[in-house]
Amino acid sequence: MDLYHTTDMHGISELNPSVARMDELIEQLDEPSIDEAAHPDLALVHDASGWSITLYPSGIATLENFEHADDAPRYLRDVTRDNALLLWRALSRGEIDALLQHPWQRNQS
Repeated sequence: MDLYHTTDMHGISELNPSVARMDELIEQLDEPSIDEAAHPDLALVHDASGWSITLYPSGIATLENFEHADDAPRYLRDVTRDNALLLWRALSRGEIDALLQHPWQRNQS
């Protein structure tokens, strides 16, 4: 099994959280205190590949690879909490090709 980790709204990382724990973490996006949190977003990183999905309370999800700094981050809008969990589960299993099939957009400079 590949290693992956999450970072919650308090900046606390957890190694290989269960699906149930991922769901609990995603619920933090709906907590009133998230706007005042040190990290008002949540992230899951697939350590072997360097890919990361960050979730924001606004329903935006970003996909980026920290090992390829020249590769612009991708984003999705209107991501439901259920879809956020599906994205995280796919990344935790290392299903990068499947994730890249989603309609990610990139900022155009």
